Amino acid sequence: MIEQDFTFKGIENAGRLLVPHLILMALLLLSVVSLPFLPTGAVKPQFVLMAVYYWAVYRPTLQPPVFCFFLGLLIDILSGMPPGINAFILVMTQWVVSDQRRFLVGQPYSTIWAVFGLVAIVSVFIQWVLYGLTQWHWGSLLPVFSGALTSMFLFPFITLLLVVAHRMLPVASRPYP
Repeated sequence: MIEQDFTFKGIENAGRLLVPHLILMALLLLSVVSLPFLPTGAVKPQFVLMAVYYWAVYRPTLQPPVFCFFLGLLIDILSGMPPGINAFILVMTQWVVSDQRRFLVGQPYSTIWAVFGLVAIVSVFIQWVLYGLTQWHWGSLLPVFSGALTSMFLFPFITLLLVVAHRMLPVASRPYP
């Protein structure tokens, strides 16, 4: 009887740990498909960056840097970007934000949102520079920063989804209080 309870609990915990990754895959798909409410050719909102930022603050062990690297490579491949640009951005975001998580965890949501805005602006600028270096052509900065602003606007809505997923996670897997 004890073994059955242990096995069932393990399956339940594994299922709960799968939910944030399924949401992340859905956000990845949103990042690479054309969205009807955005003009064609515009830089898309950084849905995956939102999730990496959120998990780096509230559960950094859920998406380690290696996972972020492969996730970024997948985005690069699916979106036609030069391989490594998004991988670099996601790894750096995970590393820097998780390094600052002690400060961020105790802050009000407005600070979390403002710091995400800064992260979004810096990441699209780095993406613009790296893409320009690989193609020897720098496009206009207006669509790049409009993508960052769109990401900042959508961040609270994506955060609501991530908070629900966070509450579903098993307590035993939480390394930090």
